[in-house]
Amino acid sequence: MSVTPPALRPPAPRLPGRLIRPRGDAAPRPAAPPRRRWVPRTDAGTAALVAVVVAVLAQIPMLTNRFFYLWDDSAAEFLPVWHRIGADLLAGHWNPQVPSMWNGGNFAAEALFGIWNPVELLDAVLTALSGDLLIAAIVIKTQFLVLLTLGIYAVCREYRANRAASAVMAVALPFSGFTLYFDAASWIAGLMGFAWTAHFWWSARRYMRGRLNPVVPIVFGLLIVTTGNPYGLLGMVVVAGALAVESLAARDRRAIWRLAGVSAVAASAAAMVFLPLVLSAAVTTRSPGSGIMNTGFLVPGVGDLLNLSAPAYLPHSVSWHMAFWSVPATYLAWFIAPLAPWLDWRRVVRRPRTLIGVGLLAVVYLALTVGPSQIWLFRWPLRVIEYAYLGLSVVLALALTESPRTDLPRRRAAATAVIIVVGGYLSWSAQPGRFPTVIAATALVGVLSWLMVRRVRAGRPLSRLLVGGTVAVLGFQAVAFPANQNVTDWHPQHDVASMKRHFGTLYQGNTLMVGDPLTEADRLGRRSVWHDLPGGSLLQVAGVTSLNNYTGVSYRAYMRHLCMSYYGGTCQSLYARLWRKDSDSAAELADLLRLQTVVVQTQQHVVDTLNPPVVPGKKRAKPLTVPAGWTMRVLDDHTLVLNRRKPLPWPDGRVAYTAPSAHVTADAIAADGVGETLRYTGQGEVRIAALLWPGWRATVDGHAVRLKGTDVGIIKVLLPPARKGGSTLRLSFRPPGYRIGQAMALLGLCLAGVIIALWYRDKRRLRTGGIGEIGEIGRVSAEAAGTSGRSSSTGS
Repeated sequence: MSVTPPALRPPAPRLPGRLIRPRGDAAPRPAAPPRRRWVPRTDAGTAALVAVVVAVLAQIPMLTNRFFYLWDDSAAEFLPVWHRIGADLLAGHWNPQVPSMWNGGNFAAEALFGIWNPVELLDAVLTALSGDLLIAAIVIKTQFLVLLTLGIYAVCREYRANRAASAVMAVALPFSGFTLYFDAASWIAGLMGFAWTAHFWWSARRYMRGRLNPVVPIVFGLLIVTTGNPYGLLGMVVVAGALAVESLAARDRRAIWRLAGVSAVAASAAAMVFLPLVLSAAVTTRSPGSGIMNTGFLVPGVGDLLNLSAPAYLPHSVSWHMAFWSVPATYLAWFIAPLAPWLDWRRVVRRPRTLIGVGLLAVVYLALTVGPSQIWLFRWPLRVIEYAYLGLSVVLALALTESPRTDLPRRRAAATAVIIVVGGYLSWSAQPGRFPTVIAATALVGVLSWLMVRRVRAGRPLSRLLVGGTVAVLGFQAVAFPANQNVTDWHPQHDVASMKRHFGTLYQGNTLMVGDPLTEADRLGRRSVWHDLPGGSLLQVAGVTSLNNYTGVSYRAYMRHLCMSYYGGTCQSLYARLWRKDSDSAAELADLLRLQTVVVQTQQHVVDTLNPPVVPGKKRAKPLTVPAGWTMRVLDDHTLVLNRRKPLPWPDGRVAYTAPSAHVTADAIAADGVGETLRYTGQGEVRIAALLWPGWRATVDGHAVRLKGTDVGIIKVLLPPARKGGSTLRLSFRPPGYRIGQAMALLGLCLAGVIIALWYRDKRRLRTGGIGEIGEIGRVSAEAAGTSGRSSSTGS
């Protein structure tokens, strides 16, 4: 999907041979005649060119790491879940909860998978149709990098930066450190929320000026909310606050009401998206908020932000696996700090009422970036650094729009040199072991800056050099920092057909892994551990009903009883627990979970089973016990598989246990894979092998019955006495808070209708000579544009 910003009023074009008088020089110099053969003359053309450039540049990281975009959470959770959602959609189902995915199947409570977002649902279908998770990841992430760059370009143009300056920042920001190495590589939901926020910003402001149909900001606002990323929602709130301050400063009440209307419509979807998460918190391990605290986790320092133009600077901070970041997470663009002494900042700040919103957004997010590690539900401040950089990019685009200062050239050149050297020194001092990398990065920035200074002093355009330098630095970083080692490399298998061929016959029915492949792979230092049991939720892609899945919303009782981690790894003691009988039902845990395959993936278990070692002074290790009714086979030196010999009763349903007084005569799962219907006679307890998430409902012959959870978290139903001839139990699921969400969404739809109707009424009156108001923000922007139609060194 691509979004082209609407055409904005272009700056006054330069005439051939126009003189540029750099301030501070004694005599004017003739400007070099511009070459415009390949440069678009409209905003739509420039935006299209920038989109193509970013789409091509997005492939550079894969030259050194082909799994760059299938990394960490993207490999373990997002792509496998999207594949499952897409497969269900292609089969005609839309399910907010998939019981067969157990701990990772509550999509409504997870919120991050965009089950209400039309763009993400289309991407889920694409993932299912692609046949390769890696290809799907590349396409989807390139798509959102392009959407982000279009949003950045539109925001800069909305604040009257010229096309060249806007294009420079639109190419640079998507490849900044955090956006590229964290959001694009791993946390794709963050990239989505960030991209839609940029589009909401320009469209809302343009609508406030009376220059855009309200449908556009409403759509972008709804896309932010339905993405399910809370940082995107926070971004929309902060942007709306910044625009409101702009309107207050301009004393434009009409613009404030317009903003309030579109923001309220977008926020009306929040209940549908986030209420299931809030109302499911009681049974999960997710904390509803622990106030304000600071553990230092992913908290950059002020000094880290000052190195935003050092491509090899690796900040120190509390992080996963190591005490420093393995990638330049606080990097923004190579040219910002070296070019700063040459920019005319005085002209930029001459329009305080126009820029007050941009400054407010940048300051708020900079404060959050270096703030506490957790504020309520929002944690890890590094996540918001890109929003601060978005505000900073608008300011920089405006500064680049102005002609640079060329007075005192030696002092300015010396300041640029000092900035580069200090950045190189700080990069080396942060990681002394990377001396060659730091030298190469500093030399690269030095050469580019030397070329930049020469062009500034000659009065020549900079845009091509700035973009070309961004390409060069991106290529350097792809070689020097090919992967984010602070997060997890799951070594994912990605060919769907190959996975189905391998695992489709290997693992049948409900499959549980005993062990932790992530820990085992780290200990053994080899990828072979992943061959027979991929981590996270990857087995879902192969059609295996795995009980081990990656999730950010963990069912507490299930996790505790199976000693399972959020990514699906388990402790070794789980194997013995599977064959213990439950005190209430006298049934084994393996039966209550309806297990048909158990995979034990620890090298020590396999070695002890095949050849128990003899250690002097110690007893011989006891071989692994194979329970009655199961067979065991060894796959390799660190994996063995147990298979149930006889098929389970009720093969079409999920009944795991019935009391002696209750007799189930039929049990079948609904066609959508969620609901369930069973016929029974007698009365008593029945257990269903599915987790009791809030939202499950049960009726017996149309009358509601209460559901309870067991110590492992599965559903327990106390069946009332059956009618003569038998009764019917029906199980169904509806996300908690769904009715409230529907009501709020309906109110939002009605409000959107009113806003759109008022918009067309005003447009009609304007055409017939009635009222017509652009708004004070628009007037101030127009005046500012009229006074800033000067030549720019960033012009193409």
